[in-house]
Amino acid sequence: MNLSGRLALGMLAPVVVILLVLGVVHGVSWPLLLFAAGVVAVVLALVIAVMIGRSLSRPLARMTRAVEGLSRGEPVPMPSGGGPEIACLATALAGLSGQLGTRQNFLEKTVESIRDPVVVADQHGAVVIVNAAARCMFGVDPGFNSLTGTRTFQCYYADGETVMPIPETPLARALRGEDVDDVALVVRLRQPDSEVCLVANARPLRDEAGNLRGAVTVLHDITAQRLAHQALVESEQMAQAIVKTALDAFVQTDQDGFVLDWSPQAEALTGWTRSETVGTRLVELVFPEQLRDAHRQRIARFLQEIAAGDMGMRYESAALHRDGHQFFVEVSLSALGRGDGYVINAFVRDITQRRLAEEQLIQAQKMESVGQLTGGIAHDFNNMLTVITGTIEILADGVKDDPQLASIAKLISDAADRGAQLTSSLLAFARKQPLQPTETDVNNLVDEVVRLLSQTLGSQIAIRTELGRDAWLAFVDRSQLSAALVNLAINARDAMPDGGTLTFSTRNIQLSIPDAVACGVERAGDHLVVEVGDTGVGISRSHLEKIFDPFFSTKEVGQGTGLGLSMVFGFVKQTGGGIEVLSEEGHGATFRIYLPKADGAATHLAEQDDRPVRGGSETILCVEDDDRIRDYVAGQLEGLGYTVLVAANADDALAIVERGAAFDLLFTDIVMPGRMNGRQLAETLMAGRPTLRVLFASGYSDGALPLQGRAGHGIPLLRKPYRRAELARMLRRCLDLAVDVEGDPVPLPYSVLSDLERFLRDNPPDKT
Repeated sequence: MNLSGRLALGMLAPVVVILLVLGVVHGVSWPLLLFAAGVVAVVLALVIAVMIGRSLSRPLARMTRAVEGLSRGEPVPMPSGGGPEIACLATALAGLSGQLGTRQNFLEKTVESIRDPVVVADQHGAVVIVNAAARCMFGVDPGFNSLTGTRTFQCYYADGETVMPIPETPLARALRGEDVDDVALVVRLRQPDSEVCLVANARPLRDEAGNLRGAVTVLHDITAQRLAHQALVESEQMAQAIVKTALDAFVQTDQDGFVLDWSPQAEALTGWTRSETVGTRLVELVFPEQLRDAHRQRIARFLQEIAAGDMGMRYESAALHRDGHQFFVEVSLSALGRGDGYVINAFVRDITQRRLAEEQLIQAQKMESVGQLTGGIAHDFNNMLTVITGTIEILADGVKDDPQLASIAKLISDAADRGAQLTSSLLAFARKQPLQPTETDVNNLVDEVVRLLSQTLGSQIAIRTELGRDAWLAFVDRSQLSAALVNLAINARDAMPDGGTLTFSTRNIQLSIPDAVACGVERAGDHLVVEVGDTGVGISRSHLEKIFDPFFSTKEVGQGTGLGLSMVFGFVKQTGGGIEVLSEEGHGATFRIYLPKADGAATHLAEQDDRPVRGGSETILCVEDDDRIRDYVAGQLEGLGYTVLVAANADDALAIVERGAAFDLLFTDIVMPGRMNGRQLAETLMAGRPTLRVLFASGYSDGALPLQGRAGHGIPLLRKPYRRAELARMLRRCLDLAVDVEGDPVPLPYSVLSDLERFLRDNPPDKT
């Protein structure tokens, strides 16, 4: 029976008993009994109600407390007693408490297992839920007030420098009812080097009535991603810096050839700006039309090789500048995958000058090979011509009484002379002739050069001379100076394509030590200046510093080797002089050559040829490797009255010296087989005999002979082929030269006779 039934039964039983007693004992009427019974029932009901209320209030109070604890999540045991209804209610509440506990435990474990920090606070800011990640990062526990509590951490905005006020934190904003999405912030703990970058999301928590009950915030650690992004940004910045500062141009395209990036160096190289190129096809901008198909095929092959695992490609190609001129480039390609395609990176280097230098080097090597061959042939020719020119004189002397045979001998002699001139030209071409500086009348030489050039430069070039009447003699190799002047004149002609004026001038100058240093001459003192000027296009400032560099040329490929001016420079420096150039672009150029002044008067070969042949009685050591030349020279020397010691090479000559044989002059060929050439033999013998006279003979030195001989006098050299008269004069010149104990020439008394003769020749007296 339920509680209401028991209460009704409890109230009815006492009333029935009272009515029965009153009716039986006192005979009370039934109406009165019924009234009395009602009163008694009411009283009893009240008493019973009070008693029952008291019996029910205690378990209900305990159950109320249990429900309140359950609502707070506290594990409170359900009360017992109070009847079946209370027991059923307690049982239901206990089941509900168990379910809520299970769910709460599951929720807490779920929140606890989340790797991102999670914090839940009530409407007052007190933390009610905080997972392990949040406890570890922030050092807070449930009960900590997020708005007023003392923090062990500091929040900053995303820049990591600006402090974030507590009211601006995501949780505080959510407690004000805001929805907070993806706010970046930096949390810096009190431990050193403990900065964490976070992205926070926060939401307010409301009940069914919409009242604010708290807030929850979830924070995601993006420190690693931020560091990776920063590293990527820095890497990209470094790559951009490398691209911008690289010497080579950088070009980036997609696999279809459309330009994605274009460095400043690429702008300078091609003339196209970045804004003009990005988005356009590269092949249509910088490749000549005839090379575009080849470029497309090369890129297609390159992408196939990249797909197969290759690293890159390097090639050379012609390229087209914006202004239309072509140049050569070296391209280094690499590729990076992007989506379904590739990005192609290219570093481009201008190799026009390098290729030109390589071509010039190849040309120079070819010329050197030709020169070696030419020099060797000329050497053999000179040896043969020496015998021919020497013996023809004997034959001519023997048949001088027979006109017919004498004319034949003259024909042979003339042919030998032409052969000698030919070999001399071959050696000059091959640059194998040793320098032989002598006292040279440069004015006279300039006149000869002008006569030669007037027939070769053309009528559009006017040639003028401004020669100093009192110009000194220069100590210089006459033939090499002539070649240098011709070289400068040819360059001047090329600088005046529309015609102009070429001017040769000479003058004397006395250089102080600072002037000598500035002009690049070997020593201060008296010098003769030779100037070659033109009215051509001039030389740009950028070219002035490189004009004497080997292989440097402003001419088109195939029109010059770039060695002409460097050869002039080397010759002048070997002579002990200097050279400088004065020019402004558009105002012509002037080359100024400084030559050392000669000490004596110029030697005139025509006057020498008229002198009688004179021999001597001295002893001569003749060293010649060619048997025919050796026999011929020995016969000529003996015919001139000299005693001759012959040797086939340097070793034979040294053996003769070691036997103690006495001799007055060493007459040796320069180029000889064996461990010593003629120059080395002469140096070896002169080391022990400083006063030994030496005469070299050669038509091909191959670099074996230095510029200067001993102590200030020119190299005693007899060029092959030579005649008997030349041999005799050179021998006497060497033997008659006065030298001191050190081998230095003894100065002769000064005479003004040569200067007077030259003055009279230049200024003939008035016959009238």
